[in-house]
Amino acid sequence: MPDRWDGDDESEAGRFVPLYILVNGRTSPRDSKLDLATQVIALQVDANRLEPEYVQILNQCGNWISIAEIGAYLRIPLTIVKVMVDVLLEQGYLGIGSPAQQKVIDMSVLDALLAGLERL
Repeated sequence: MPDRWDGDDESEAGRFVPLYILVNGRTSPRDSKLDLATQVIALQVDANRLEPEYVQILNQCGNWISIAEIGAYLRIPLTIVKVMVDVLLEQGYLGIGSPAQQKVIDMSVLDALLAGLERL
């Protein structure tokens, strides 16, 4: 017979509030462009009023980091991480990376990089 959930899993991890409460029961981010490869970074704002789980995410985001990496480091389910990151983005605690929008015009830089790699 498979193990049954007894409700104590959250307290074993040191978490007293179920994660679905932290995201108000949301199951997906409002920003439909968020995916697991989306890069985010913490902004310089006061985070004293945030729940500890949100502060943990901000602490991981000192440098650019993907949503998937946040989930892996904090061992939080990825669907919850996406929603929590979305909440932090909406509230101005995180910045979001955008893909490069300009083509590289100077091919000499790429040629020099390739030549350097070939010498290795």
